[in-house]
Amino acid sequence: MQVTNAEWQVMKIAWTKEVVTSKETVQSLQDKFAWTSSTVKTLLGRLVDKNCLATKKVGNKYYYSPILTEDESIHETAREVSEKTCAMKMGEVVNDLLLKNDFTNDDLDKIEAMINEKRPYAVDHVKCTCV
Repeated sequence: MQVTNAEWQVMKIAWTKEVVTSKETVQSLQDKFAWTSSTVKTLLGRLVDKNCLATKKVGNKYYYSPILTEDESIHETAREVSEKTCAMKMGEVVNDLLLKNDFTNDDLDKIEAMINEKRPYAVDHVKCTCV
């Protein structure tokens, strides 16, 4: 499923609030991106069409809730990065993520545990998967 960067911004609001109106979504995104109400409503409609969001009309308000979970999107994003990156460069991707993001001590403990779990299976040389 292809979700645009703009649509991801809408999804992040839906995941955070769990149920959100179009008006709340517009208010959350308008200042950050200077998007118009019609732009945000178009993005919401596309996400409904892509089965990422469910919609329910109550009176004159539309309520949106995520169908696509945040965990599913994380795994999908990781898969896409893996497919687009040479296997020989995956270490650089992980290093870049570690350098450019904030992590809690719990996050770092989990990352360290995963590294320790993977270490016995480490290879001397990662083979290129591009050709």
